[in-house]
Amino acid sequence: MGKIGKIWLLCTSILFIAFMAVMIQTFRPVRNVQPDDVMKIDGLVTDIKEGPGFDVVISLNDDDHHYYINRGLQHNLTIQQLQEQLLNQSVTLYVVKRWTIFTRDKNMGHISKLVFNNDVLFNEISN
Repeated sequence: MGKIGKIWLLCTSILFIAFMAVMIQTFRPVRNVQPDDVMKIDGLVTDIKEGPGFDVVISLNDDDHHYYINRGLQHNLTIQQLQEQLLNQSVTLYVVKRWTIFTRDKNMGHISKLVFNNDVLFNEISN
């Protein structure tokens, strides 16, 4: 193998390793959420609906992010109950803070804690 072949192999190896690191960071599952792993988002709820995989999807006024409670319908939450309680109300969401290629502002949209009127409706944060 010539000098150019070795340089090409080295460059492609480095690019492959960097690509794999970004993919692992992006698609790593959210588990064992700690208080330092979340950011606080306050907003007015405009829509609540069911998402794929038994998720609960929450939209906030003037916010382009998609917030969801992963498998929320399996955690004794119902869409109808949440709509009656939260629509057009102000809530506090604690969402997972992690940089990925798709979330450069570190807002993953994965809700780890949902607070309404100082009542915790959902919590998966390990204390």
